[in-house]
Amino acid sequence: MLNVGVDVGGTNIKFGVIDENGEILLQETIKTEPGRGSRAIVMSIIQGVGAILARTSLRHEDVTSIGIGIPGTVDSKNGVVVYAPNLFWRNVEIVKDIREAFNVPTYIVQDTRAAAWAEYLIGAGKGLRSVASVTIGTGIGCGMVFDGKIFHGALNTAGEFGHQIIDLDGNLCNCGRRGCLEAYAGGLAIVRDAKKRIPGIHKLLHTNPSTVGVHDVYQLAQEGNAQARELTDNVVKYIGMGLVNLINITSVDLISISGGISNAPSELLLDPLIDFVRNRAYESVADQVRICRSDLSEDAPLIGAALLFRETSDQTDSALAVSPGVGSQASQSS
Repeated sequence: MLNVGVDVGGTNIKFGVIDENGEILLQETIKTEPGRGSRAIVMSIIQGVGAILARTSLRHEDVTSIGIGIPGTVDSKNGVVVYAPNLFWRNVEIVKDIREAFNVPTYIVQDTRAAAWAEYLIGAGKGLRSVASVTIGTGIGCGMVFDGKIFHGALNTAGEFGHQIIDLDGNLCNCGRRGCLEAYAGGLAIVRDAKKRIPGIHKLLHTNPSTVGVHDVYQLAQEGNAQARELTDNVVKYIGMGLVNLINITSVDLISISGGISNAPSELLLDPLIDFVRNRAYESVADQVRICRSDLSEDAPLIGAALLFRETSDQTDSALAVSPGVGSQASQSS
């Protein structure tokens, strides 16, 4: 049983051929370039899926399903991206075109929910009842799995971790509101603040201003740059506040951290985050919840997207018998 996973990010789109155990057999990446518009990106996804199938000599009928993770609010039932601020998408239909191109059951879900699904099935959350996966990258999100089901919420917006308000009337976020956590600790915010607060940062890095990235900020912090360290400490503070809120509200067994920023040195991110939570979360759970970097790392959304068919099959025992049209609808009913 081979499946294709697609992880659409604000910077890159990842494609993978993945078996039913979550092992990536082949992976490729292209640039997203959100400025091209939604139609061009959907066509790039179709071309990317076709290309990775061709590289593995797979026919369409050899593929059990295609799963897509999107950084935004998704209507899984109707295959529509309702709102993806970092892609600048509103009400973009995506599943229909991909399903028609390959005649394969196609599923779509928010990328953070895909990451949580992967963590629950094959990652650090395997065997647990409740798992939250916080993805820290260009944006910040959270997927949750409770008792074997991806949690969407009654209004389908569960897990908007990055849009917790941490500063009323604060920084403007891509979502259009002010004071969101993502506007302080997301990748775009970190780079923005670094360019403001570290004079001549590109000269320190011997690079062009346009190529300065989050990894550069963490590199400078690790090397002892005081301004960079202040920025990374702020990331811990803001993400830590969000984690404490999440734990106090949901009482999850596990929180895994994934996404590009999760690869920061442990002494600058994971270790102080754990300390922050231990000192500030509700006392009876502070020492019980496990917080870890995802073993699946940046591949968590890709793997989870490819395994979305299992949410339907685990509950109906009929995923392989479902027609492509019904398959795309079944994912939301779970």
